[in-house]
Amino acid sequence: MTLHNTKPVIKAAVLATLAILTLTALTRIAAAQSGAWPTILREGAEEYAESCAACHGTDFKGSGELGQKLFKKPHDLTEIAKRNGGVFPFRRVFDVIAGDQTVEGHDTMHMPKYAERMKREDFQPGYNPAHVRILELTHYLESIQARQ
Repeated sequence: MTLHNTKPVIKAAVLATLAILTLTALTRIAAAQSGAWPTILREGAEEYAESCAACHGTDFKGSGELGQKLFKKPHDLTEIAKRNGGVFPFRRVFDVIAGDQTVEGHDTMHMPKYAERMKREDFQPGYNPAHVRILELTHYLESIQARQ
């Protein structure tokens, strides 16, 4: 089946996915060339410590103090790529953090909606825009994946 024979919704989804993948690749190239990569990962690590470590733990394996009190243990974030055939699903992880895609555990009262908090902090002194913070966090999670 060719792209021009598909429904407009599918075309839009394919184009949006291609745009995200292209933006991700360009971001990595620009960051590597500008020396910004360490800053992106540092800020992603800071966001993780502030927003995720309480449940997912400083080891990323679901060992956080609050995570131990949940009925369902949080996922091991170092194995996202492993659970997806060795490929880190960048767009899906971004969407989950942004609250645009649900994942078991994130759709309950146990998983705070951090993206909403981030959006409320947009344009506040000392905060990057929410989409930048989510991108940094997603890149950081990609960087901590277990090597297979």
